[in-house]
Amino acid sequence: MPIFNIKDISSRNTILWKITESEEELIRIISLTNSEKSKLSLIKSSVKRKHYLATLNILREFGAICHKIDYDNFGKPLLIDSYISISHSFEYCVVILDQNKIGIDIEKFRPKIQKIQNKFISKKEFDLIGNKTLNNLTKVWTIKEAVFKAFGKHSIDFKKNIQIKNVCKDFEKVVVKIFKESNVEYYDVQIINFSQYICSIAKKKINFEKN
Repeated sequence: MPIFNIKDISSRNTILWKITESEEELIRIISLTNSEKSKLSLIKSSVKRKHYLATLNILREFGAICHKIDYDNFGKPLLIDSYISISHSFEYCVVILDQNKIGIDIEKFRPKIQKIQNKFISKKEFDLIGNKTLNNLTKVWTIKEAVFKAFGKHSIDFKKNIQIKNVCKDFEKVVVKIFKESNVEYYDVQIINFSQYICSIAKKKINFEKN
């Protein structure tokens, strides 16, 4: 079932879907194309099959704009007239559209992130976020994943090439720098905390003075 009323995430270009349906129910809601049926048949995991079907349902909710979605060689979703980003975690799936470069990531709180924190967070960032709580570590991961998706280039070191520059007092918004060689971009990131999940939305800053 699509959700439109989670605080701070409700907008006409963002749809969050809580997957309460069975696989059969998700298929029954929409009419799969032959191409979609072929892709579904290649997915072995029942969880990933549901994620795929929920994503298709969301794309149908958006309508014709998503009818001709394509993917690049790295699996990044592409649209002709706008940017799109997709994320899923356990029973949630979310899709966002925007005229500007956009990235979204949703993650459920999981203790295993504490074991890899030093691989994606620098000392300066630890100083910025303060407490190394599970909540804060998950926020940093979703922030960087969302910015990475928006940036659209690969071979990115999350610790070195994605840098949190500014954090607001309540850690609900940040400014992030991402770079690869001479390509540098800055992003505003909004962080939404609900239930046992963190969702981060990264939008590219326009005409931002680099430092």
